[in-house]
Amino acid sequence: MYKKKTPIQINCGLHFFKELLNGKWKLMLIYYVSQGFHRPSELQQKIQNGDRRVLDKQLGELVNHGFLEKQVYNTKMPKVEYKLTPLGNDLVPLIIVMEKWGEEHREDLEKGLKNDPKFTDVL
Repeated sequence: MYKKKTPIQINCGLHFFKELLNGKWKLMLIYYVSQGFHRPSELQQKIQNGDRRVLDKQLGELVNHGFLEKQVYNTKMPKVEYKLTPLGNDLVPLIIVMEKWGEEHREDLEKGLKNDPKFTDVL
């Protein structure tokens, strides 16, 4: 099992936030579950460039950390749905504010992306 080389910092709320919600798709997964997309296939359709294995891993981490709840239906064709816990639900307004901030500053953020060699194929 993978063990981090640097110790986890938990001496302030921002460190907790970063450690538990650091992941390429985690905030988007929480947001889309809040918008009514509960099944893994629905989430995959919303995040089309997200690898299914990565999405499943991050969904599992969000369940383990208490942001999502996983419901498994024991039917002929097994069915899985995710729903927000109170902790996850409490995070949604913050995600919406961050999304709005990103839209309001899109022009400046795009300039920053153009100057970063990692993102030359994005814009």
